[in-house]
Amino acid sequence: MTGLGSTAIGPGRTAADGGLDLEQGTSPVDVLATRLARSELLRQVPGVAHGVTGRVPSMGTAEGNVGYSPPRDAADAWGMRRRWCQAAGLNADLLATVGQVHGVEVLQADGKDAGRGARPGSGRVGLGDALITDQPGVVLMTLHADCLPVLLVDPDRPAVAAVHAGWRGTVAGIVGRAVRAMTDAFGSHPGRLVAFMGPGIGPCCYEVGPEVVGAWMERGEVAGTDARWAIRATTTGATFDLKRANTLLLREAGVVEEHIDVHPDCTRCQGNHWFSHRGQGADTGRFGAMISITASGTSRGIS
Repeated sequence: MTGLGSTAIGPGRTAADGGLDLEQGTSPVDVLATRLARSELLRQVPGVAHGVTGRVPSMGTAEGNVGYSPPRDAADAWGMRRRWCQAAGLNADLLATVGQVHGVEVLQADGKDAGRGARPGSGRVGLGDALITDQPGVVLMTLHADCLPVLLVDPDRPAVAAVHAGWRGTVAGIVGRAVRAMTDAFGSHPGRLVAFMGPGIGPCCYEVGPEVVGAWMERGEVAGTDARWAIRATTTGATFDLKRANTLLLREAGVVEEHIDVHPDCTRCQGNHWFSHRGQGADTGRFGAMISITASGTSRGIS
């Protein structure tokens, strides 16, 4: 899988170039294209485009933030959505989002939902923490600042999903719900699905209370593995490994482990590249996980 690019970002430039110290002939969109996190597994699927935006110092007024909720500047965030989408080969006007509630609701986006949640004030598809679609053009997006983004692709239909998995959604099995929703709606075979877990807070930084540990441990075994595999004891309590937990849950739902791609970054440790609620506070920005079917009737590559 691939992580962040290495294009240098420097201080001192403002306004039209978004504050970036650009080399001659390099546009802000060119820079953002190197900063998108992408999965090599997902890139093998033709007719599907995806990317996870990040935090880019001096980009816009809020370092590349794409979230609209206060105190963020919605106009700047819309401009950033347009730039990030352009860098990913997506159409920002066709973004579809949900009001995320740390639950397990999975919503299906149809063609009429394209644009719901794109611009400020354009509404949203509904309240939930996962979106699925088999409609070309619709760009699914979830927002994150430590919670784990999970993108799913059915290369056969094709169909895609975007999932927001914090500890509550993880414990409640949001990724498994998304897999089942794709099976029910599109006839997707779990063993054919491809998954990408983007950057999220790591077990190095995600200390949790006994209520989280207890809720997760109630599962006993997940995909034949002791649930303790996702818990690390510390001198002050315990940490929760969202990526391990969701890997187990995807496997339990029937996704083949070889089809699961995991980004290594911890959003708090690498806070210069990612927005982190725990690292930067509640008023920090949000990065977006985006995925879209760009062409219909294509399939190959994943076995």
